[in-house]
This record gives sequence, C-alpha cells and structure tokens, in this order.
Amino acid sequence: MFENPNLIPRNLKSQKNLTQSELIPAKASFLFAITVASLSSPSALQTIFSAPPSTTYIPVLPAVTLISANMANRYDPLQLLANPGAIPQDYQSKITYFDNTGTYTAQQHTKKMTDYFENYEVDDDDVRMKVFVQSLTGDVRTWFRALLANNIANLEALYQTFLSRWEKKKDPLHILSKYENLKRGPQETVQDYCSRFNNVYNAIPQNLRPPPDLALIKFPDAFDCDMAY
Repeated sequence: MFENPNLIPRNLKSQKNLTQSELIPAKASFLFAITVASLSSPSALQTIFSAPPSTTYIPVLPAVTLISANMANRYDPLQLLANPGAIPQDYQSKITYFDNTGTYTAQQHTKKMTDYFENYEVDDDDVRMKVFVQSLTGDVRTWFRALLANNIANLEALYQTFLSRWEKKKDPLHILSKYENLKRGPQETVQDYCSRFNNVYNAIPQNLRPPPDLALIKFPDAFDCDMAY
C-alpha cells in the first residue's frame, strides 16, 4: 500500500526536476507522517486517504515534550512521593542561594531556608526538600546531583547530608572558646542573638557540648545585668 505513488503529496509529484535520490527522502518523510498520524489518531489517517486528489494534505504532528537529562535527574537523590505538592511559583525571589563562597555558611543557609518555610507556610516535606535543592548552586548543586539516587528520605536527612559536606569544620577548642565568650552585640536584636547562640552551641562536638541545663544558665551572661534579670 505504501508503494502506491498516488499517496505521495501532489506538490512533490509536480516537481519534475526532482531526481530519484531526492524523491526517496520526500516519500520517506511523508510515510513517517502517515505512521505518526495513525498512532496518534485513527481519524487523522482516514483524513489522509479520503482527501480529494486535488488537495495537498499536510499532516500535523502531535506535540512532543522533550525532557532534558538535567530535568530528569534534578531530584534523583531524594525519596519523593509519587505525586508531591507543587513548588510555590514565586519562591525564587524569596529564598537565599548557597554556593559555598564568601562568609555565608551552610549552617546559616539551613536556618534561612527553615525560616522561609515557616514564614510562607510551606508545610509539605517533599516540597521543602525540592525548594532546598533548588537553593543550591554552583559546585554545591553539582555535588548534590552526584549523590546516590533515592538515598535521602526526609528533610532532616537532607540537612544532615548537606551540613556534613559543606559546613566548615573548626577546631573544637576554638568553638568552645567562642561559646564561652558569647556576648550580645550593641545593635544585635534578641532574636538574632538567640539564633547565633544556637548556631555556636550546636557546632560544638557532641562529646564536648555542655548539657542543655548548663546552656540555659550560660545564655543570660550575654546581656547586661538589667536585661539578664
């Protein structure tokens, strides 16, 4: 059936100057269009064969969405639900990005992202993980996409994996000294000091970290006498 010359579009047949080598690819393209049309819609194939001889039929191929390799493996290391929630459309303008350059630390980044999730009521754990991944740029994004697939089960595990790799390691004695000398800055808000206190406290290795009760006693030392009271 496909060898019937009557099935070749009329405009191709009317071009007398076509050589045999030029006609073969044209026929192949037309037959490919017929095959695709028949797969996408039987009625489209019927239209091709029922068209009057004087009509030049130009088949319309169905649109195909191409997915790049980067899109396909963007979240591979995460264990996501089959149908996770949608990412907020305007998140790009509200989050801070991390590329491991400058003085902005991995610990500060996790804190800022947690604040963003709370402030904008992003409650779905899968959505939180996806937005956090999108906040990673440069070498940090390259590192994440190289992790084993389906290896990170929840947001806490993602934070721990991220901090283990990108949080700057410091001398434990230096961190203890910094903890002992913590003071609230002249223009520092109480909230900012609380955040800084927690960051320093949590940076102390577990085997050297003071118990929480001692930390509560230590905390007021940063303020003047009236404020501490």
